[in-house]
Amino acid sequence: MKLKQTAALLLGCLLLTSCGSKPAESTAEIPAETTASAEAVPAMAPVTETTAPPVLLRAEDVKAMPAGTILDAAQLTPETVDALFCAEPIDDAVFARINGVSYQENPYITRDDLRYLRVLHITPATEICIGEMICNQLIAEDLLDIFKRLYEAQYQIEKIRLIDEYGGDDEASMADNNTSCFNYREIAGSATISNHAKGLAVDINPLYNPYISDYPDGSKNIQPREGLPYADRSSFFPMKITDQDLCFELFTLHGFAWGGNWDTPLDYQHFEKPM
Repeated sequence: MKLKQTAALLLGCLLLTSCGSKPAESTAEIPAETTASAEAVPAMAPVTETTAPPVLLRAEDVKAMPAGTILDAAQLTPETVDALFCAEPIDDAVFARINGVSYQENPYITRDDLRYLRVLHITPATEICIGEMICNQLIAEDLLDIFKRLYEAQYQIEKIRLIDEYGGDDEASMADNNTSCFNYREIAGSATISNHAKGLAVDINPLYNPYISDYPDGSKNIQPREGLPYADRSSFFPMKITDQDLCFELFTLHGFAWGGNWDTPLDYQHFEKPM
């Protein structure tokens, strides 16, 4: 009887000791399906925006655009650019624009003597712009080469439009800094036919390169009048033509004389080719 009581007592002590001890840490594993599911989620690829390549312009499409149109360089190939520097006879559409304005019936030059030029130029905003010009056929190839090289050098020319866009008004064209060539007119202040009337002279960025002559009273005649701030050639300003300028270099290389080298008047915008 005493042995049974002693055994029961020992068994109770063992149970109390087991219940008060720290429980064993769980060693249960994550179910296989849970692990597989986590690994199955792919990493998110970075989102990138894609843009379609620019549509290339054909030369014939650009030729149909009006002068003054701004072009995207990414849409032009070297071959297209080359094709956009071109000279053509004066067709009926162009003649309708100039007849009775820059063109007048005269004994010196006929419609057949003239050529219509299309060129590209770089504006002060560094945009590519379509330009147009009418000149004598004798200097057409000279001008195409000059303007092509100015374009390639990123030389800034603000506008190249027919003076007919200004009603044939030379003063208005100059004030708007428009580069032009043919205009059947007399030399300012004289009865002599200008080389512009023969299509043999070009005015480049005329606002910044004015015509300057002396009045009898000693005062200065500056054309355009808005060019007065640029009559001081010791100052620095954009689009200023000097004898160190690329424009001067190219025109003189092609045999043109520069009005900025004259004694009087001084015509800093003006290049003409003696014929």
